Amino acid sequence: MVTVMRNSACITIPAYIAAFFLLVPVSWAEKPSEWTKVTRQEVLEILENTDEGEKPDLSTMDFRGEDMSDIDFKQATFFYTDMRNVDLSGSDFSGSKMDLAILDGANLKGARLRNAAMNNVGMDDVNLQDADLSGTRLLAELHRSDLSNANLSGVDAAANMANQPMGMLRTQGQSTKFRNADLSNADFSYCVLTFADFRGANLENVDFTYCDLSEADFTGADLTNVNLSKATLAGAVFSNIKGRDTITGLDTARGIDRAKGLGYPD
Repeated sequence: MVTVMRNSACITIPAYIAAFFLLVPVSWAEKPSEWTKVTRQEVLEILENTDEGEKPDLSTMDFRGEDMSDIDFKQATFFYTDMRNVDLSGSDFSGSKMDLAILDGANLKGARLRNAAMNNVGMDDVNLQDADLSGTRLLAELHRSDLSNANLSGVDAAANMANQPMGMLRTQGQSTKFRNADLSNADFSYCVLTFADFRGANLENVDFTYCDLSEADFTGADLTNVNLSKATLAGAVFSNIKGRDTITGLDTARGIDRAKGLGYPD
């Protein structure tokens, strides 16, 4: 069970429906009364004492103020765990379940998040430079976060169409940096990535269908076989891109007459 505060009322709900109850952006959510403050040593003991074949459960814990760098968290569960402004650099979250985790301001430089589940995660102002998120399911707020040189190949960041009645969940990132990152074969359809920095990025086979890419900078990026169907491109910059002739969906892209470098016209 998970206890949360809503409008000054204490409400206890089953954990499996908590994600639906907390569909507001994670950074706005109030602290659940049972969040448990833990030290680095206590976390290491939990990981060490988890029975073989079991997955460590670090749900609803409070990591703030602790150094959690270079820890092997593989396959652990971090449901609604508070990791705001925590140093997690070099830690391994591969295969972890991180739904509703709060990571705003965290340092995840060089962290490994391969094949993690990150649904409705708060990740504003996060340092993800050189991080490995390949194959991860990512529905997050990434405003102003830095994913320069990160590996996002095969990331599934597409909107969760099944939740349209409750407000379609989508990855959003204003002024997010993807400079020189590898996003090949990723799905960012229906995302909002305005003012994003994709300079020098590998975007081969990325699906940007219906994505809002207004004012994004693609200078020097590889857009081979990118899908821009119904994408919003007003103010976007496409100078010196690779694979221009292989881009699909330009005939349905929106604001293309206000994009630079695609010749519609400039």
